[in-house]
Amino acid sequence: MKRILLLAIFLLGIIISCTDRDDDVDRVNIRIKNNTNLFFNEVRVVQKDTVYENVGAGEFSDYFEYEQAFRITALSVTTDSTSLNFVPDETPTDSLPIGFYTYELGLDDEDALTFTFRIDY
Repeated sequence: MKRILLLAIFLLGIIISCTDRDDDVDRVNIRIKNNTNLFFNEVRVVQKDTVYENVGAGEFSDYFEYEQAFRITALSVTTDSTSLNFVPDETPTDSLPIGFYTYELGLDDEDALTFTFRIDY
């Protein structure tokens, strides 16, 4: 009887551990990548008023779930020494499909915020 119980627990553990991060996804998941040498205290997705906090230089934030999100969006970033804003030239109309995405934020030669969209596989 103990063997059967141990085998059942072992098989259950294997089944649970084999789930992939996108097995139970039902929303758009977006994270921030900080491609600068600055510490981002706060990254605000303006349209959704969602705040990612404490994204270190060269690091990723956690994923946040959205019912609807876009390939490009307005962002405001607060660091210890400055505030930065990104305003897209275009207005997106089509929401992203369910999945995992990254907004990569960097600085150009004039220290203006740059935005790169990535699909996470």
